[in-house]
Amino acid sequence: MSVLPGGESSASQTMFFVAVALALGAFMVAGNTFTVVSVLVFPKLRTLPNMYVVSLATTDALVGLLQVYVAVYYIPTVRTWFDSTEAACTSMLSWGYTTVVCSGLNMCLIAFDRYLYIAKPFFYVRVISKKRIAMVIVAAWFLAVCYGSITMYHNLFQTARICTIHKVVPLVLRSFSSSGLFFLCCCITAVIYAKLAALTLRHKRAIALLTASDSAFNRRPQNSHPFSKSSLRAMKLFFVVFGLLVACWSPYFTVELVSAFCDFPGYELAYKVTLFLGFFNSGINIFVYPYFDKEFRRAYRSLLCRCCDRVNTLRVKSSGPDAVLGMNLQDGQNEEVRPPRVSMLRI
Repeated sequence: MSVLPGGESSASQTMFFVAVALALGAFMVAGNTFTVVSVLVFPKLRTLPNMYVVSLATTDALVGLLQVYVAVYYIPTVRTWFDSTEAACTSMLSWGYTTVVCSGLNMCLIAFDRYLYIAKPFFYVRVISKKRIAMVIVAAWFLAVCYGSITMYHNLFQTARICTIHKVVPLVLRSFSSSGLFFLCCCITAVIYAKLAALTLRHKRAIALLTASDSAFNRRPQNSHPFSKSSLRAMKLFFVVFGLLVACWSPYFTVELVSAFCDFPGYELAYKVTLFLGFFNSGINIFVYPYFDKEFRRAYRSLLCRCCDRVNTLRVKSSGPDAVLGMNLQDGQNEEVRPPRVSMLRI
């Protein structure tokens, strides 16, 4: 979000950034809305873990809406308004911090939910419910909004008078607090997934020994519910989503953390590239869900077919009855008029 230089080249750059931000935002909003609708419409997707998927998809959709905000920000005539209006500038920055923190908290909650489900299945079934998960998700959103709103009350806008994150957001909040919170969430989530991986390996070895002993006595081994194929696929899906979040956002927070200690050449370019990579994470999960989960794949395919059928129906209706009647009359002129055939019925 650095100031673009004036001149003819800056106008082309501005149009490029506006077009990219609008296209990326529209794709994020449409794709993540597709995910939310799939979970709400199809019964097989209305599971407890997918409540976190809805929360994460909602966060990604808000990131898409933020891109529209950023696109408007890049317009020079509107940018002067951002530079002179504190509420407009700080709300955009607060929006970005809120979505990033909410994504990190959702990743922690997903990992902890899967750990409880696999490590303590009876406790999970007895205690965890939709109402309690909803309360936890609301609490995570509340914490994210509270953290993001700090920028609106604690900033350097009056002295900066220009709407850039490096001028408005204090160094402590931008580099140490935000980066520290992000890497803390990543470490907690990574530790939980490491414990899950170790627990899964131990259980697989136990199942192998049990299967061998049961086959010796010609008995059918019983499947353990927490380690069923569906639960393991769900754990793999969430682990991939977490890995993509770390891969996309770690460069940005690393750049911010390094910039707090030293100024290095190419910082502006590194900031723009890493920030774009972080925003890109909100659009990549749309492809991850159907790739690793066949139920999401079926839901996406069904919704796409419904949308195509709806478009075709509207297209036929938009042609109007007069057009259809005219086509029938035109076809009828080339055909010989024949009397209707009367069927003879026996009495």
